[in-house]
Amino acid sequence: MKSKLFLSVKSRLIGIICISVFIGYLALQYLLMLRSGFDQQLAFKDSFINSIVMMFCCYGMSSALNFYTPQPREIWKVLIIGLIMGAISIALSRFLMSYFIQSTFTPLLDLTLPYRGIVNFLILTSVAIINIVWNIQEDNINNIKRKQESENLLREAELYNLRQQLQPHFLFNSLNSIIALIGANPDEARNMTFQLSDFLRGTLRKENNQIITLEEELDHLQLYLDIEKVRFGHRLNTSISSSEEIFNNRLPAMIIQPLVENAIKHGLYNVTDQVEIKIKCHSNDGQLLIQITNPFDTEEQSKPKKGTGFGLSSIQRRLYLLYGRNDLLETQIQDNIFISTLKIPQYD
Repeated sequence: MKSKLFLSVKSRLIGIICISVFIGYLALQYLLMLRSGFDQQLAFKDSFINSIVMMFCCYGMSSALNFYTPQPREIWKVLIIGLIMGAISIALSRFLMSYFIQSTFTPLLDLTLPYRGIVNFLILTSVAIINIVWNIQEDNINNIKRKQESENLLREAELYNLRQQLQPHFLFNSLNSIIALIGANPDEARNMTFQLSDFLRGTLRKENNQIITLEEELDHLQLYLDIEKVRFGHRLNTSISSSEEIFNNRLPAMIIQPLVENAIKHGLYNVTDQVEIKIKCHSNDGQLLIQITNPFDTEEQSKPKKGTGFGLSSIQRRLYLLYGRNDLLETQIQDNIFISTLKIPQYD
């Protein structure tokens, strides 16, 4: 479709150039011959023949340049093209004049052939340059589009990969918890299996949706928290606060869960007391702000830990790929409370 559109635009350009050359050449030569004292009929015939020849030469040259475009360093080829087409135009004009113009005027017209050749060379070279510049510009535009499409494909692939990193990590933890519960509490193991199934089913439904509403994200997050509460029991308390007015705000799918998982990991591991994870959502200055807080023991967190997680850097990378900004995720520690803040721009 795009190639057909390009050919249509290029064809119109060639048509405009050829018609402009015909009209301009006819009018200019006719007026110059009249001013030089030539008969009106002779002047018109000569001008018409040369204009027709020049129009067809321009068309032939422009069509040929669709298939071959000299590079900027090959300017000498443009001059050669202009010389060849100029010579062809003069030879063809001279041949036609011998049939349509009285032979008594032929010697006089032959005296003007060198001047006509120079004029034809300049006109045809100018037309060639216009076509070459157009072709180079179109090639550059197409190269930019191809580059953007390639970058978009790479970007989508990286985003997909970042999202998929979440699944094995969370799945392994959940399966380990189910295995541990099978012997001690079969009912809880069965309940957790159903919850995990619902969660994964929801994840698959969101696979093709890069951006979803806050309401959908919080519903999916609640499924995740239900599973985690089975794992940690009474030790895990969570609270989610959000007004209905911002439920239609949009954000990347499954962007909150890794932060909550990070909060649970650093808030509950190696801790026996109850821990509360708070998620607060509100809107401010055209942005959806999401804040996740969890207790943070600086002495305990300084000890090395085994295992790998999704990582805040992966979330940062995903936000950059989607929004082109590096300031959309902030973390800070206040009075042994770790605070993660997401800033999601809202575009109309």
